[in-house]
Amino acid sequence: MGVQNQFGGEAESVVMARDIGEVHFHEVRRGAALCQVPVVPAHYTDNERPLGELDEWFAAGGGPRVAIVRGAPGSGRTTLVNHWVGRHRHDYPDGRFFVRLASGPDGADRERAALRELLLATSHRPEEIPASLDGRAGWWRSWTTGKRVALVIDDALTASQVHSLLPGEGASAVLVTEAGRLTGLLASATATLVDVDPMADSAARELLGRLVGVERIGAEPEAVDRLLARCEGSTIALCVVGALLKEFPDRPIARLADKLAHDERVLRELSRDSSLSVAVVFDAAYERLGEQARRCYQALGAHPGTGEVSVDAVAAVLAEPADDVSDALQELVHARLVSTPEEDRYLMSGLVRRHARTKAVDSDRVLRGFVQHYLTRTVAAAALLMPDRVWHRALLPRVTASGTASSAEQWLDVEGQNVRAAVEVASRLGLLDEVCRFAVALWPYYERGGHTQDMVAVNELGLRAAGARGDDLCRAVLGFQLGFAHLQREDTDRAMAVLREAQDAARRAGSLEAEATAVESLALAHLARGDAEALGLLRRNVELAAATADPRRLALARLHLAKAVPPAEALPLLDQAAEGLRTEEYNLAKIDLWRGRKLREAGRLTEAAQALDRVGAGHRERGEALVEQAELALALGETERAAEKLREAEELFRRHGLTALARSVADRPV
Repeated sequence: MGVQNQFGGEAESVVMARDIGEVHFHEVRRGAALCQVPVVPAHYTDNERPLGELDEWFAAGGGPRVAIVRGAPGSGRTTLVNHWVGRHRHDYPDGRFFVRLASGPDGADRERAALRELLLATSHRPEEIPASLDGRAGWWRSWTTGKRVALVIDDALTASQVHSLLPGEGASAVLVTEAGRLTGLLASATATLVDVDPMADSAARELLGRLVGVERIGAEPEAVDRLLARCEGSTIALCVVGALLKEFPDRPIARLADKLAHDERVLRELSRDSSLSVAVVFDAAYERLGEQARRCYQALGAHPGTGEVSVDAVAAVLAEPADDVSDALQELVHARLVSTPEEDRYLMSGLVRRHARTKAVDSDRVLRGFVQHYLTRTVAAAALLMPDRVWHRALLPRVTASGTASSAEQWLDVEGQNVRAAVEVASRLGLLDEVCRFAVALWPYYERGGHTQDMVAVNELGLRAAGARGDDLCRAVLGFQLGFAHLQREDTDRAMAVLREAQDAARRAGSLEAEATAVESLALAHLARGDAEALGLLRRNVELAAATADPRRLALARLHLAKAVPPAEALPLLDQAAEGLRTEEYNLAKIDLWRGRKLREAGRLTEAAQALDRVGAGHRERGEALVEQAELALALGETERAAEKLREAEELFRRHGLTALARSVADRPV
């Protein structure tokens, strides 16, 4: 019988023997360790788009070709590239290799160590491997030239790292997961970028179904929805949730959803096991940041609210030049810890923000810094929107404001969510003066319509703060503002109750201006209800305004009186009001609106149309002008034009949150 020597498997050394006598061991070079890429979990889900992009890129041939795979920490970048290599293992018969660069020695020693492992895996003896980085890189290129290998470079920090590890000429594939800025490879190698997006809800639900069972997931759809919202498409978070659900198969999913509903517990619950931890993934990304980027990361974690944050806000809090802060924030963008929906504005997801809070140093000081930044800018905006308002002089600090009313309104449109959050933080921290100032300064913006909910919430916080301070003048002013907000909501009973309390505060404060405002506010509330006593109060308001010797107050008093009197008296009052408010575009729009109404009442339809056409400022005023134009069209028998104007008005009201007005327009017959 012939002897057949065969070995199937992997070993450092192999002995072939029949009769064991004197045995000599001869080293056999390793040739079987050519597949180092980790096996992908069986529940791998989604990412068909980036996988397809990789297919298309590497199918073009030539090379080596490089794909830089980018995504947020915990997005599954590494699993994606390993999965792609596994799917294409037959295309790379000469070896499939994996090196990780984000851990291990610093500097060039990382590449040297990685190259040593690659050369050992390709049957090079330890003693023959060169000591230098260039020597090892040259041996690696020499071995791979003309071969078809797939190389995964995980967590690469720099383009130079990748260059050191590139195979030699041939149809090899290099898949790099980005941990630092690698865009330089696009100019120096045959490279492309592939982005890994957060998981869509449908894919996330499929992943959980594979992990814990489709039936269990389908039995509690509402609880699953809450879990998906908490995970925000993060693959690592979804895998942790799946592991937690598998650990307790008999517990309702709602129990975990309830536990994760508490902001302060989310990160802790998703990081209990260090081998599968959201915090560990984010910690690794954080440790790779530069010092300035870490400070920005901490500041964004402490920022009030969840909105986009401007470079100026972060720079103000850190007391650093805006250009330096912008560079550091861009480092966070490249690390996929924040996104930048608009130029110079940065957004941090909920999970990352909670992690950033754990890194924040003196978060209370940072919070106060953001509050002060938003307050300073809000006070400046108020000075531009309503420069002659008496309560600004009485209750707000003096500021130097540059820009226009339009630019101030645009800033508040953009920062409104952050400003509202800053008010709430100031209230929570007991910053009573700041809360009151926010409420006074936001009035010119909120009063323009479409912000009624914010107006109510901010003025209620302001009233509580003014009460705690014992400041009757501020209580009166904020009471007037809150009463007006209730009038905008068409809740006249609540408005009257608040305004009477404000009137009492005005009397205690002993301020003639406050007393006049109280009378004016109550008059407008009575006018909204159609009460006969409104006219007497409005005339009394004109008398008190004249007594204050404030031209702006007198102009506003005349405007309000004009609303309640016949056209013959109203039109001269409106002319006088326009003269006193000639620099205030928004109030001039109100005057033109009422001029149009009174001219229509007087039957002067052509002049009414001209006045209404001039109403451009203010969402509420422009919408009401459209309604008046519809009335004019009906008076002229133009039914289709009237219907068109009403549709425009309804759309405008709905777009700007004026739902009560939108409903009233929708219910109007044409």
